Amino acid sequence: MTRKLEEEFNLPPLEEVLGKDEEEVVPTIEESKNQIVEVQEAMSISDKINTAFKEIKGLETHETEMDDIGKKAIDSYEQLMNLGMNVSDMAAGKVFAEASNMLKIALEASDAKTKAKLQQVDLMIKKARLDKQTGNSEETVTANVFDRNELLKIINQSDK
Repeated sequence: MTRKLEEEFNLPPLEEVLGKDEEEVVPTIEESKNQIVEVQEAMSISDKINTAFKEIKGLETHETEMDDIGKKAIDSYEQLMNLGMNVSDMAAGKVFAEASNMLKIALEASDAKTKAKLQQVDLMIKKARLDKQTGNSEETVTANVFDRNELLKIINQSDK
């Protein structure tokens, strides 16, 4: 029956997909060591960024406030949706519109947290570049200069 399904849906054979016909490719010890080194470097960079964020005053309270606003907005959304289901059709439109506004507020609160972090990262990058240009390269947490995409990857990995 599997072969009939494969033919019907024009799928490759199951053995081919699972890789049973081919030998498994086992990475060499050197490749494994290189991957371990890359992961360790990425983790150390992530740790440096996290410690730099901890030193910034006010960022933690901003995150807490935005989380609170987001939670309250989601709670209000749920209450308004329940209310909208229990009122007349004429009044339900306005209630649902306000419920969608609550979701918008929750999204904006989440975006505000991310923007604050990105602004701090941007300032750290600018400071590192300035220190590098002026020769005042004191040993700081952000001695390395990364581009924006690398920093976003590191931040996303540390959030998981």
